Amino acid sequence: MKKYILPENVNWYRANFHCHTKHSDGFYTPEKVKEVYKSHGYSIVAYSDHEILLDHSDLNDDEFLALTSCEYSVTESNPSFPQIFGADTSNWPRSKCMHLNAFSKDPHNTFQPATNAEQFWLIKERYPDTFKGDGFVREYNIDNINEMIRRLNEGGFLVQLNHPYWSLNEREDYINLKGLWGLEILNYATELETGSEYCPYIYDDMVRSGMYNLCCTMGDDNHNHGDSVRESFGGSTMIGARELKYDQIIEAMERGDVYCTSGRDNPPAFKALYVEDNIIKIDCSPAVSIYINGYARNDRHITAPEGETITHAEFPLRESDVYFRVTIRDEYGNNAHTHNYFVKDFIEK
Repeated sequence: MKKYILPENVNWYRANFHCHTKHSDGFYTPEKVKEVYKSHGYSIVAYSDHEILLDHSDLNDDEFLALTSCEYSVTESNPSFPQIFGADTSNWPRSKCMHLNAFSKDPHNTFQPATNAEQFWLIKERYPDTFKGDGFVREYNIDNINEMIRRLNEGGFLVQLNHPYWSLNEREDYINLKGLWGLEILNYATELETGSEYCPYIYDDMVRSGMYNLCCTMGDDNHNHGDSVRESFGGSTMIGARELKYDQIIEAMERGDVYCTSGRDNPPAFKALYVEDNIIKIDCSPAVSIYINGYARNDRHITAPEGETITHAEFPLRESDVYFRVTIRDEYGNNAHTHNYFVKDFIEK
């Protein structure tokens, strides 16, 4: 009997989960972002402007969906910095910060938990009728950040940790977070800037530390300064749902019916992923290597002969394994990742 890891009979929608527009420090209007992303095969954009949560559902059509979202930040060096463009980075790379994307489950919910208007008075001046918060004062310490996440969860948001390398997050920071939905394992803009923002190893560390239900995502963090798309189209999150409807996309995210993939054009893709007779079976776009991560043994990858590609791989499950995730790599070095799954949910005894 087949047990599907990634759902069958759904459509896979390409999403950019991290985007900035003229409403914060981006160059493009929301309408222009929609235009350029639709032209490159995207169906979903999370408009995650810094510190301001706006409803862009007027942009929705049969082929495009705007996710109501916002990028929250807190800075170690100056928590009360009146931010409109995110964290105070004047002390980078000496001062840590933490950025969280909050995805609203309700497209029309623009109330911002964990937000103090006095702390972000520049935003309040620009959006006097829209910027509303609960008075919470942010500070860079784990208890305070976990309270931010708790308030966001209670307020109807899925919360993602962004670009941990650029933020200078250390292990004691990220493994002690509670209530996260996802981790951004590739931030395309900061990868271009630093060369170090592709971080699946941090995802694995968080999972090993007990965050078993954590999803992994990729996003652009595009600002499009100077009318450039250099930062765009490099990191995508694929969402499996029957229809491009807001509620169905959020439900798919909550179920974990997602995977992430890198590459500007034709990024690697999963075609089918299931377990049959205690064997993980993978069908995918042409790959040079297919990996199983999380196994406590050595048979964790299959590599194509030099100059060739593969589109199918199989790996046995065994009861002594705890969890697994799957990675495919194409000939250009682009990678597609699933999040982790428990072996116990798929093995037949």
